[in-house]
Amino acid sequence: MTSKMIALRILDGIFVAGTGLLLLIVAGLPVDGMLALLEMSLREFQAFALFVIFSCLLLIHAIATSDSAP
Repeated sequence: MTSKMIALRILDGIFVAGTGLLLLIVAGLPVDGMLALLEMSLREFQAFALFVIFSCLLLIHAIATSDSAP
């Protein structure tokens, strides 16, 4: 494996883990402490999380379809 392939796998793992966490929050995982830190209402955070999830999915697609992906 080349270093570029390893870096792509690490980035993909980070995006998948982040997207999974945000999906859990949107689905109803209790995050009262984090919302207090961010000074956001649950509705605002869910809208932001959906935007980030969509962005992560686009990045995962870009990584998977790039020329250097295995």
